[in-house]
Amino acid sequence: MTPDAALDNLAFLVGLRLMGVDARRRLRLALLRHPDLDTRNRADGIAERLEGLDAMLDGRREPETLQDRLDLARAEHERAAAPFDPAFWLARSVELMGAGFTAQQAALLVQEVRGRVDADTAGAPQFEEETA
Repeated sequence: MTPDAALDNLAFLVGLRLMGVDARRRLRLALLRHPDLDTRNRADGIAERLEGLDAMLDGRREPETLQDRLDLARAEHERAAAPFDPAFWLARSVELMGAGFTAQQAALLVQEVRGRVDADTAGAPQFEEETA
């Protein structure tokens, strides 16, 4: 990976985390439904499983199976977890070093991004987009 690609990847992954778990799930559903996507993914039932999870989280459907209850518990745990944890930032540092940044440069870049993200999210309430 080039240094520019590593920085793009860092920005992309931070953006995904900032959008929240519910919005990421809906994004995955929209991409799975896109007509240009390979149909093998649809055959695996991924879209149906995500739609079912979305319905359970919205209260439109009750969990019926053990897998439903496990999926629901995992999704609720993800909702409650902080969007950024130390493992996330460590992985970004390693990716930057793998792209040619020195350890000090990678640490400074991650520290700068982390500082901005923490400052932006510290005072702002965490909202998940509601569906009607």
